[in-house]
Amino acid sequence: YIKNTGGVESNGKISNTISVTGDGKISARPDMVQLNIGFQEKASTSKEALAKVNAKIDSALKILKDNGIPDTDIITSNLNVYTEYDYSGSSRRVVGQQASETLEVKVKKIDEKASKAVKIIDELSAIDNLQMNSIYFDIEDKTDLFSKAREAAFSKAKQKAEELAKLSKVKLDKPVSITDSTYDIAPTTRFSNVAQFKTASVSMDEAYGGSQISSGEMDITANLSILWGIE
Repeated sequence: YIKNTGGVESNGKISNTISVTGDGKISARPDMVQLNIGFQEKASTSKEALAKVNAKIDSALKILKDNGIPDTDIITSNLNVYTEYDYSGSSRRVVGQQASETLEVKVKKIDEKASKAVKIIDELSAIDNLQMNSIYFDIEDKTDLFSKAREAAFSKAKQKAEELAKLSKVKLDKPVSITDSTYDIAPTTRFSNVAQFKTASVSMDEAYGGSQISSGEMDITANLSILWGIE
């Protein structure tokens, strides 16, 4: 739309503008999977419970490293040790100590079927009581994609401004203000709280009913608001 900004230029002339928005979208295939896995164990003492969890974590770390996952792509995101109580009686009763630990794992350079990630998950499923909390697909470096999306958004905004200027019988000048409302999208969730592997005999195909993980495509979107000067 056209509006008078009320701004006064150095020559005393009122600055009139056309205000438009433009959005640009670029689709690309994810190249990375983020896994959130965890273990929870109970024992009579905190030390014993934590030792059980640490043993499972050590097994998981060995699998990850054997599959070429570097230490920099493995993060401990949560570690808890707490007392578990029974409240069924007239007063609470200590029944044991709980320990839990969660790992965030990045599996980079994946193919369309995320074969590398599927292999890792299948091997991790052999660890008793593994909790597969979530799986996210993402793109490691979106810099070029956002640049292309902004170019598309700017072109769309300029086209709108030119059409409005023609309809209004005014001359379009240079942009006097550009607001970039672009933000990085959250990774796409494929599974969340979907499985807790109880026995070493459970495989990836059994846990997910024989389904395959497909990365699909992600949309990278840019949003611009532009004020164009008019004469």
